[in-house]
Amino acid sequence: MYPLGDKISPNKNFTGEVWLAPLSKHKELNVPMFNVTFEPGCRNNWHSHTGGQILIASAGVGYYQEKGKVARRLHPGDIVEIAPGVVHWHGAAPDSWFSHVAIECNPQSNEPTWLYLVSNEEYRKATGETENRYVEENKALSSREQLIITVASYTAKGDLEHLRGALTRALEIGMTINEVNEVLIHAYAYCGFPRSLQALQTFMQVVKERKEKGVNDVIGRDASSVNDNRSRYERGRNVLAEISGIPISEPQSGYAIFAPTIERFLKEHLFADVFERDLLTYRERELATVSILAGLGGVEPMARGHMSICLHLGITTEQLTALLNIVEINLGKDSSEPFRELLKQVSNK
Repeated sequence: MYPLGDKISPNKNFTGEVWLAPLSKHKELNVPMFNVTFEPGCRNNWHSHTGGQILIASAGVGYYQEKGKVARRLHPGDIVEIAPGVVHWHGAAPDSWFSHVAIECNPQSNEPTWLYLVSNEEYRKATGETENRYVEENKALSSREQLIITVASYTAKGDLEHLRGALTRALEIGMTINEVNEVLIHAYAYCGFPRSLQALQTFMQVVKERKEKGVNDVIGRDASSVNDNRSRYERGRNVLAEISGIPISEPQSGYAIFAPTIERFLKEHLFADVFERDLLTYRERELATVSILAGLGGVEPMARGHMSICLHLGITTEQLTALLNIVEINLGKDSSEPFRELLKQVSNK
C-alpha cells in the first residue's frame, strides 16, 4: 500500500531485516508517520514511548504484544493504540511479511526508550499462543476440512503469499492435485475468475517446485461422468432442493423473478455443472463456499443462506464456529465477526 522505503537494518533495536518510509512531509502538522516493513520473523525490541504511539496495520500479518499480556495478531486495517510508557514490541508473523504505519503521538516530547531483545523463545511463545488459540475447538473439523477452509478463504481474499503454504499443507495431508484444483475451481463461482485463476497459477507453481525437489504429488482421479437424462436445469434445481431442504414447489421470488436468466444460470451451471462434480462432497463445497464469502466480505445475505444449507447438511454450529476461527486467524476479525453474528441468527432460527 505504501513505499518500502530505505533498509535500516542491521539495527541493534530489531531482530531481522526492516525498511522505513516517511509518509508525512509537513513538520508543522506535528504528525510524523512512517511505513515500517518487516521481513517474516522480524520484530523490534521491547520498548516504550514517552508520548505513546498509534500503529495501523497495512499489509501482511504481524503481532503486537504488551508486557505481561497475550500477543495480538494483526491484519490490514487493525489499529493499535499504545499509551505513553507502555512496554511492548511489534513485528511480523513467522511466515509473513508485515507492514504498519507508525504514528508518533505528542512529537514535541515523545522519545523511545529501547530496552532488550525479544528472545526467540519469547517470540515463539507469543506467536504460538495466538495461532493455537482455537486448536482444540477446531478439532470439530477434520484436517482435510480445515485445509479446504483455509485454501478457500485465502483464494477469495487474494492472499497468494499465504495461499502457497496452505496449498502445500493440503497436499501434505493427502489431498490429490485434482481435489485441491476442485476447491480453486469451485471458488470462481463465488469470487470470480480472476481470484480463481490466480490461485490455480499459484498452485501450478507449488506443484512444479515440489516436483523439482523430488516430491511427486498424486494427481488423483477426475470427476465422474454424469449419467442423467434430465435437463441441466432440472438436475441443478433438484441438487439445490436436496442441499437446502427447500422444496422444488416453493414459489420463486426476488432475483429469480426480476432476472430469470441468472436464476437459470445458477440452476444449470452452479448447482448442476459445478456441484455435481464428485471430487468434493456437498458438505465440503458448502464449507468452502462460506469460507469464500467470508474472504470476500460484505455478502452477509448470501452467507446466511449458505450457513443454513450447512446446518441442513448436518454441519454443526460447533463446526461452523471452527470455520470462523480459522478465518479469524487467517484473515482477521473483520472477516470473521460479521459471520459470527450471522451464525447466531441462523442457529437460533
